[in-house]
Amino acid sequence: MFGSSLKSKQEPGKIVIYSTAFIGVVAIVALIVFFWKRDGYGSGRAFGNRVAAHIGIPKKVFHMLLVNGSADSGDVLKALEKSKPDLDQAGVELGPLLAKGIERMEARFGKQEMIDSVKPIVAKLASEFNVKR
Repeated sequence: MFGSSLKSKQEPGKIVIYSTAFIGVVAIVALIVFFWKRDGYGSGRAFGNRVAAHIGIPKKVFHMLLVNGSADSGDVLKALEKSKPDLDQAGVELGPLLAKGIERMEARFGKQEMIDSVKPIVAKLASEFNVKR
């Protein structure tokens, strides 16, 4: 009798511990999914990194220009990745957005060495885009 009453008293405590652990695991999984969708494969960021390396722009500068050139840069990269262009075509498609990003960055912060170093690359891509259209 004593053992059965002890057992019944321990059960509610175990349920609380198990439910708390379950909620913790769900929260961790939700955070992983959030960051994976934002920065992981399929977010467009990895594709953008490949394009940046191919056209010769540091990836941090590339993403900074793209964010300043388009409010929805992640969506632009995702859509472009889904259309499966080669890296040259993707660079040309992104040329006008990168050029717009340069304009906005210079308007906001003035001339910057890191931006000046990529201007010729972006100008070439933007002109190729205009010729293509």
